[in-house]
Amino acid sequence: MTADDASTLAEALRDRAPSVPADWRVDVCARTESTNSDLLERRDGVPCALFALAQTGGRGRRGRSWTALPGDSLTFSLRVRFDGRADRLSGLSLAVGVALAEALTAQGFDGLALKWPNDLMRATGQGAGKLGGVLIELASTPTHTDAVIGVGINLAPPPPGHYALPTAALFDGTQPDWLRIAAAALDALAAALPVFAAQGFSAFAERWNRLNLHAGYAVEVEGEMRALGGLCVGADADGALLLDCGDRIERVLAGDVSLRAPVRN
Repeated sequence: MTADDASTLAEALRDRAPSVPADWRVDVCARTESTNSDLLERRDGVPCALFALAQTGGRGRRGRSWTALPGDSLTFSLRVRFDGRADRLSGLSLAVGVALAEALTAQGFDGLALKWPNDLMRATGQGAGKLGGVLIELASTPTHTDAVIGVGINLAPPPPGHYALPTAALFDGTQPDWLRIAAAALDALAAALPVFAAQGFSAFAERWNRLNLHAGYAVEVEGEMRALGGLCVGADADGALLLDCGDRIERVLAGDVSLRAPVRN
């Protein structure tokens, strides 16, 4: 892909994403190691969306890799500046998940759900598979926090391999429409992030709970030091997962635990 091709594709994305502010940069590259790493290196404070057609060293939660081949995956990152300290951004990954799931549903894809704290899921013939994920990395100062929001979505079924969860894709047997999905995701996040900046996750909590894959199910949450079992109540206004453990409600914080449970058939 030439520089002119990349510029044309970036302009097409902007044209199809009317919620993107005029001061945002929208860039496309043919290949990179990690869009998150690329944007973490930028210090100019300019909001930027970087899409990569191929990503060779992408990262998922807990250091898992996310490799993207041209046309098979949508991989991109946003760098956005928020006022205040990082602790004001509690629940950001969940809010991003809501925006993405709703955008894909609006594009005609069914069976979308969210798995706490940062997995985008889709119903398959065997239950639910992981469609994508969100990885957020923060850089803070006393006055502001720069958030790099990394997104990976399977457009086509991933190649056979060992995955932490069963997998799912948007397209199966048809040519993936990269531009349409990329523009829909970008537009949804451009619209959602100002709402999050003003109101926090509380503006998204009810919508997240409607998409909660494990709502009302007996689940096990594995932390670094202990495991908890209980009924999945949902996420609270700060994005913490609430578990009904019988004699008490446990509040599980993002980043410290992972959810392991049977999924809906």
